[in-house]
Amino acid sequence: MKEKIFIGVAWPYVNGDIHVGHLAGYLVPCDIFARFSRASGKKVLMVSGTDCHGTPITVEADKRKISPQELVSEYDPKVRELINLYGTSYDLFTATTTENHKKITQEFFLNLLKNGYIIKKKSEQYFSEEEQKFLPDRYVEGICPYCKSPDQRADQCENCGRTLNFGELIEPHSKLTKSKVSFRQTEHYYIDFPKLSEKIKNFTSSQKHWREWIHKETLGWLKEGIDPRPITRDIDWGIEIPDSEIPDEMKLQNSKSKRFYVWFEAVIGYFSASVEWSEKIQNSKNKIQREIASEKNFLSNISISWKDFWQDESCKHYYFMGKDNLAFHTIFWPGQLLGQEKNLNLPYFPCVSQNLNLEGEKFSKSRGVYLDAKKVGEFFGVDLIRFYISSIFPENRDANWKWLDFQSTINNELVGNIGNFIHRTVTFLKNKLDGEISKENQILDSEVLKRSKEVFEKVSKSLEFCKFPESISEILTFSKFGNQFFDSNAPWKLVKENRNLCEKTLFNSLQIVVNLAKLLYPFVPNSANKILENLNLPKIETFSEEKIFEFQILDFSEIQISENIVPIFSKVEDEKLVEFQNS
Repeated sequence: MKEKIFIGVAWPYVNGDIHVGHLAGYLVPCDIFARFSRASGKKVLMVSGTDCHGTPITVEADKRKISPQELVSEYDPKVRELINLYGTSYDLFTATTTENHKKITQEFFLNLLKNGYIIKKKSEQYFSEEEQKFLPDRYVEGICPYCKSPDQRADQCENCGRTLNFGELIEPHSKLTKSKVSFRQTEHYYIDFPKLSEKIKNFTSSQKHWREWIHKETLGWLKEGIDPRPITRDIDWGIEIPDSEIPDEMKLQNSKSKRFYVWFEAVIGYFSASVEWSEKIQNSKNKIQREIASEKNFLSNISISWKDFWQDESCKHYYFMGKDNLAFHTIFWPGQLLGQEKNLNLPYFPCVSQNLNLEGEKFSKSRGVYLDAKKVGEFFGVDLIRFYISSIFPENRDANWKWLDFQSTINNELVGNIGNFIHRTVTFLKNKLDGEISKENQILDSEVLKRSKEVFEKVSKSLEFCKFPESISEILTFSKFGNQFFDSNAPWKLVKENRNLCEKTLFNSLQIVVNLAKLLYPFVPNSANKILENLNLPKIETFSEEKIFEFQILDFSEIQISENIVPIFSKVEDEKLVEFQNS
């Protein structure tokens, strides 16, 4: 029986363009892991969608004097275009505005209420006298009480990462009008996290396989204690409270003017998207729908029920996000799931990334520290961007996108090491041996066999825990071994002196080439398939779950070298780098 993997990916807000920090945070690493998992023969369900609610949307809409829906309609297609550009292989990419998501969010709330994990409390909230309305946290800015950084949101400091409680912000003022804000009483629903805390602690304490810093940070928050956390707010954009299904004694005052907090409902999207995916597959009735399902191998190669991924305890759940979302995925989301009391699977591995900065500075469009993900991908090619991000992935500490390092990594490693070995092997075989190797010379060298098996074992072990730079390092070492093998045997001499030994050398070099293509596939899928296509080998299908991520001896009779061999990778020349930076 195939191992099942569920992958939940952070939901991008539709309030602006996406920069390469977002690529490193979730859009590239999730796809590397999904492609690796499918190519390892596992059943995979990867879901996400656009996060269309909450104050990041309303703040931007208010700035531009348009409705939140108009903003969503503008940016949702741009997010999907970027996902297609980078080949992020979602099984379903949806949105938080669907009726399905609304219904399931309300069901999650009602289950928490029924199970005794919802309380209602009156509290003070920021209120703008000038605007005569309550202001959600993101409409309020001030000085962080912990690191003293100015211009921080009322709910979280982007500088030190601390979650801020109401009233902690120093000198709070309206983000839009800059006027001072006061405190006024309002009533909201809260999740009773103290009541859930023991269950959450038992879960998180046992996750010894999490990255050390993630585990340590999570346990640190739990040690401080979890307070009840509000899940509704005074705002008119978002999912409504199901007032008609709530007992009278638990109804809120002025509930019609309140909506669910985006932190509460967005993570529920992982579950609601799974249900939506399941229903779409089950309802594939007509011919067109069946063709789509067949194309993605939905009906033949993957389960068609969300229950297979959420209620089968053998299914492992992976989540991909930036570090500002750590607590939401290691504490609050597990709490919401535990509070359902339906034995739903909890996070197995939260792949939380640290920040990717640009030349040592945090991304900030207003300060001109920005690198547009679409623009850089279209200019240099997405595989080059994916490879570089993989090699510097901010796994345990912040990383830096440095232009000279980007150029050096592509030119020396991707082109000079991997690309050079592939090109010299294939062109030599075609030009010097006419693409032919006799049967008796198709003998696998013992060292090539040993190193090939080892690299798949090492890379598989690294990717299981999302260690992307380590995986890239192993692949580069394997490619260097290929270059050394080629050089030490000197086939350019053997072709004149010992044809048989020359053919044996090329047979083994070609084995390394084909296995390099498989190893590279999760990272640079387009380029990996070009390698295979140049040899007339079938490309690796995105949604196929055939087990190919392992060493297999190539049947040389399948090889037919392309008439037009071109290098798979191209150098980033100085002129091209300058052209982009000046564009």
